[in-house]
Amino acid sequence: MLVRDAMSTVVLTIGPAHTLRQAARLMAARRVGAAVVLDADAGGLGILTERDVLNSLARDQDPDRETAGSTPPVTSSSPRRPGPWRRRPRR
Repeated sequence: MLVRDAMSTVVLTIGPAHTLRQAARLMAARRVGAAVVLDADAGGLGILTERDVLNSLARDQDPDRETAGSTPPVTSSSPRRPGPWRRRPRR
């Protein structure tokens, strides 16, 4: 299986100033589990996932004050690259 086989055409993009609550509402409305965070000032992008939102809530952070700008940097891949889920040959 290649990366492109697991890729989605539905991509939600948000800015780093979006609060976690705003991001969660947008992700729920689009029925996606992550949002790409575009930050032109920082020269790159990140990804905010459902897990990031849940972890923030578990740490008692305020979803109306925490923003998407604190997401980790993105690691990119080629659509033709084998995915990390590729089965390894048995020995």
